[in-house]
This record gives sequence, C-alpha cells and structure tokens, in this order.
Amino acid sequence: MFKGLSFTHFFLATLIVFSLLTTSKMTLAREGNDVEFAVFTLNSDLPPLSKSKARMLYKGKTKKLNGSINIVLVDLPENSIHREEFYNMLLGKSVSQMNGYWASLSFSGKGTPPEELSSDDIKDILEWLNNNPNGIAYAPIRDVPENANILITVLQGE
Repeated sequence: MFKGLSFTHFFLATLIVFSLLTTSKMTLAREGNDVEFAVFTLNSDLPPLSKSKARMLYKGKTKKLNGSINIVLVDLPENSIHREEFYNMLLGKSVSQMNGYWASLSFSGKGTPPEELSSDDIKDILEWLNNNPNGIAYAPIRDVPENANILITVLQGE
C-alpha cells in the first residue's frame, strides 16, 4: 500500500481519522445549535407554564391547566430534527425513549401520545392550532408568529 505501512495499519489510521472527523462535526453541530423552542398556543386564555408543568404535559402526567382546562398536545413528525431537539432539551430524552415511554402509557391505559403532524412546517402547526382551541404546540421560537401565546420558552442547557 504505502511504503512501510501495512494494510492493517492504514485501515486503522483511516478509521481513527474518520472517527475524529465525525465526532468533531457532531460536536460542532451540537455546540452551534442555539435553537430555542417555544411551547405556544393561539388561545390567549391559556396561562403561562412553569417548566415543571410543561414537563408534566409532555410526559402525559396531566392534560389539564388550572385544574379545569383540558388541553390537547400536538407533536412534530418522528423524523423531525426539531422533535429530537425539543424532547432532549425539555425532558433529556430522545425520540426513541419517548416513543417507548408513550407505548408503555398507552398499553397500560394511562395515557395517549400527542397527535403527530405529518410535517413540521409552521403553517401546518398553526392550522392544527386553529382547529384545536385548547391545543398546545412547540416550534423553534424564530418560527412562532407574534400573535401566538407563548406559554414557555425552552432553552438549550436549562
């Protein structure tokens, strides 16, 4: 192959370089990820959420606000990078962990997962919210319209 370099050594060196490059790109992508999320609704009567209450909602521990307002959650598509980021930031869980969690709740009859949209386009989210007066969604804060009622913002590292 190369003078003084066996195929095994060349292969191992290539593998190490590839691993370092891949790890560096993933680290840079994570470090450069300054996406903030807003949990929001179009219903101006819904109150702000504490982080604890937001976590309870997205874990299916409650479906009510102020003890009497039944709310409905919507989720972005399973393959959406925003869904992965949101659950990681709010709950410290991956999409696959949340899928398992919801499967367990559904099987035991203790809860049902949020309705899943077919797209993470803000227009689709807003359309769903228009059809669900007590609906709550999440999206990158930069995409949320000014007339939305932002219940809580979720930041990286909080």
